[in-house]
Amino acid sequence: MTNDVTSTKETGAADAEAKLYTLRSLKDGDLFPILDIITKVLPDDLSDVFMQLATGQKTIDEIGGIAVYKIIVAVLKNIGVVHDEIYALLSDLSGIPAAEIENMPFGTTPSMIWDVASDAKNASFFKVLSKLR
Repeated sequence: MTNDVTSTKETGAADAEAKLYTLRSLKDGDLFPILDIITKVLPDDLSDVFMQLATGQKTIDEIGGIAVYKIIVAVLKNIGVVHDEIYALLSDLSGIPAAEIENMPFGTTPSMIWDVASDAKNASFFKVLSKLR
């Protein structure tokens, strides 16, 4: 199955870069695969981030952004550990078979991961997720 280019990503300039995928918004059922991935790669220093919330050094919005960023970096650094889980989740979100995602152009997987986490439609999902500590 090959998906047509169905969306674009704005670059720093006015140009738009074509994507080979479209991702659906997250739904409640996505919580469990995402938590499975996160718990396998959770950054050790993430607890320090949540302590900043507990002590009032940072707001929940600041912590949410930091936590999501650290989780994304941890997932990308440990992609070998969660390889199957990542491709299964991205396949579910895009409708593209996992084997096809693996064979997409270099950089597609990190781009898809970033798009999931940075999509404004998913902000409330990650805000709630950041409260789980």
